[in-house]
Amino acid sequence: ITGLGVIIGGMISIAWFAGSILVYCLLDRPIWEKTILLGITIFIFIWFCVSTIRERKPKSNSDKSSDGSMLDEHLQELKEILDEIDEELSEAHCVRDEEKIKELEDSRKDIIGQIEGYQIEDKFEKLRRLKKEAIRADQKVEAEEYSKQIEQHENKLTDRGDRFEDLPRPLDIFSCFMLGSFVRTFALMYLIVPMVMILLTWVCWEAWTGGSEWMRSPSIIITLIFCCLALSSVAVRYCFSFFQPR
Repeated sequence: ITGLGVIIGGMISIAWFAGSILVYCLLDRPIWEKTILLGITIFIFIWFCVSTIRERKPKSNSDKSSDGSMLDEHLQELKEILDEIDEELSEAHCVRDEEKIKELEDSRKDIIGQIEGYQIEDKFEKLRRLKKEAIRADQKVEAEEYSKQIEQHENKLTDRGDRFEDLPRPLDIFSCFMLGSFVRTFALMYLIVPMVMILLTWVCWEAWTGGSEWMRSPSIIITLIFCCLALSSVAVRYCFSFFQPR
């Protein structure tokens, strides 16, 4: 549903840009003026599309390397929080504040659990990548060894129960239902904008066929052309980033 909304919105934005140019071409204006306006706007749009494609390619290549750095940063943040909790815990022991000690110990266990979970999951993903590389290189012994280690880490993750697939069956079904309902509701919101854009298209068509004066004003249409140019450029950038494989 979200992809459909993005496609419809992007197509309508480009159609608005093309339609505004067509409306201007139908006005009684000099040929040289129409040629200059068409040349400038179409050149800007094509240049923006090409620059967007060139800009996105190196970013897509650096996504995989940035994932590991983001995980390392998150682990570092958790370790810093753990250090702060340890300092507060030592102070609480000095003043013998039992209530605060219990609260800090619970927080400490939670942070340690998160750190251990991230470390196991990170090791699990690294082993999967190494196994794929070993299979590609036809290294069967190494691939089998990685498979055994992957199974061990898989069991650790299952015992922790941090993932949806490791939850008890009734709780897993309930969680999937709630998450699916939220995702569907959020995705349906993407269709509101395209529906409004279709309504505005119909209003403009009625104004044109009805002989509206503002649709025959060159200055208004030129402003509309550049507004639609900006909107279609944003739509191209967003659509390309939305459907770009990760």
